[in-house]
Amino acid sequence: MPNVDLPALYAEFESWVFPDSWTSREHAGLTVTSDAGGHAIVLAASEEFWDDHDGSAAQAAWESLEPLCRDYEAAAIAVWGDPHPVDVTRRLARGESSPFTELLIAHGTIKGRFWDRGERALGLSVAQIDKEMAIQVIAFIVPAAELSL
Repeated sequence: MPNVDLPALYAEFESWVFPDSWTSREHAGLTVTSDAGGHAIVLAASEEFWDDHDGSAAQAAWESLEPLCRDYEAAAIAVWGDPHPVDVTRRLARGESSPFTELLIAHGTIKGRFWDRGERALGLSVAQIDKEMAIQVIAFIVPAAELSL
């Protein structure tokens, strides 16, 4: 069951300025990284997998975090309706880069489900930067214009 109220989280972060350079901080017990592309808030994370040689611990973590992300998505759908799937693969294949794509890649994902909230959007994704690193459920708050590019 989600333990972070997404509408309240969005209301708090929607007015935060997107910084020009990479910043990382703790806020209300959550790790937040930000750049000109938006804010990434880690809602949940597994342990790291340095000794997971057969991948079984990582698989178990994915199996526990994906349903949690779906619970967050269901809560967002109940409030804001259906999300927009966003996948930046084509942008990257065309050689396009932006602070938004860099924010997603820096967190180990190239796609997510996003809710347009006017000037900004809230997105959710399960991501992993590298096979030894933690798997994370991440909320992204980004410029809504990125959803249509």
